[in-house]
Amino acid sequence: MESIMPVAAADMPHSGVRLFADSSLRDPFADYRALRDLGPVVKLASPDVYVLSRYDDVREALRVSDVLISGEGVGFSEAFNAPKGNNVIQTDGETHKRLRAAVMRPLKPEQLEQARPRLKAMIAARVDELAGGGEFDAMRSLARFLPVEAIAHFVGLEAAGRERMLEWASAAFNAIGPEQDPKDVESLRSAFAYIMSLDASKVREDSWAGQLFQAARDGQLSFTEALGAISAYVIPSLDTTILAKGHLLYLLARDPEQWKLLRERPDWIPAAVFESVRHSSVIRWFARVAKTAHRVGDQIIPAGARVMLLYGSANRDERRYPDPDRFDIRRDARDQLAWGRGAHMCAGQYLARIEMEVMLEALVERGAALHAGEPVVGANKGLFGFSELAFRLG
Repeated sequence: MESIMPVAAADMPHSGVRLFADSSLRDPFADYRALRDLGPVVKLASPDVYVLSRYDDVREALRVSDVLISGEGVGFSEAFNAPKGNNVIQTDGETHKRLRAAVMRPLKPEQLEQARPRLKAMIAARVDELAGGGEFDAMRSLARFLPVEAIAHFVGLEAAGRERMLEWASAAFNAIGPEQDPKDVESLRSAFAYIMSLDASKVREDSWAGQLFQAARDGQLSFTEALGAISAYVIPSLDTTILAKGHLLYLLARDPEQWKLLRERPDWIPAAVFESVRHSSVIRWFARVAKTAHRVGDQIIPAGARVMLLYGSANRDERRYPDPDRFDIRRDARDQLAWGRGAHMCAGQYLARIEMEVMLEALVERGAALHAGEPVVGANKGLFGFSELAFRLG
């Protein structure tokens, strides 16, 4: 067996790029390119982590979940990483498989397809309400509509939970970074407290949460694990889909030729969704910890090191995608990494795809003209997207 000898620290490319500076959070792509150009692995000065930014290296890192593990936390803060061991995002091995199987049970494509007509009718009605009515904020009035309604209905949360889901989702991804706003930490604690307060009497029996409590009663999960699985529906599923819809609307509105192509070829709608999440990946990054030394090219990440996987950079890697900064629905972007890969691939990606596809179907079928102003780009530490997007449907 080939031995793995770490290279000297001086041989590892280092960078002072500040990925969590406000300017980089709002426009990270020049920093991503600089990191890709430095090498396959770069040691950041702050935070003190190893960064993978190229497509092939991030894809491989996502595949070796037994080496680059999630069970030590996927963020840089104890506020985010603290509830390890009971949620699907921050577990490994057999525990992760068991939790993921429970979370995935209602998220299988064949089951979600049954909900497509209802979701399509809901978003088509919203498009009809907004069309011809002047300017509106697409993030609040269009992108947000279906994820909130769908998750609240499917998960079966009571009113108090539904009202705060967006606040909790945003706070969680902001608290994932190395420095936290006390308000986000408090909001995250409120989210965990709410989830821990749930029981079968507070959710619909036929809902996703109800099914998890039934699995706990049947002995397939512990009660605490059922609560952790419910958090996987509430925390990571909302802002990610909302922001992805905002990118999709903006990219098509600002490129009339692409929108014309899509109206002429509605069978390209799934391709447009894949290309949009490649071009403007909502998840900026997740972290892993090297359980053993991990080789990347001629570099070695030592055991115990925390590793940052830059999804947004990997999806703009010119080594994989020609002219990667261009949005083109004719590109085959099915291998993009926005929803991850391997054992921790996004459990809710198929629901997100359906929600984005039915939105485009409704817009195409109406023959709408899309008009977008300049978006207000948010500075969330874990998510890349717009906080506001002035929009009009002609």
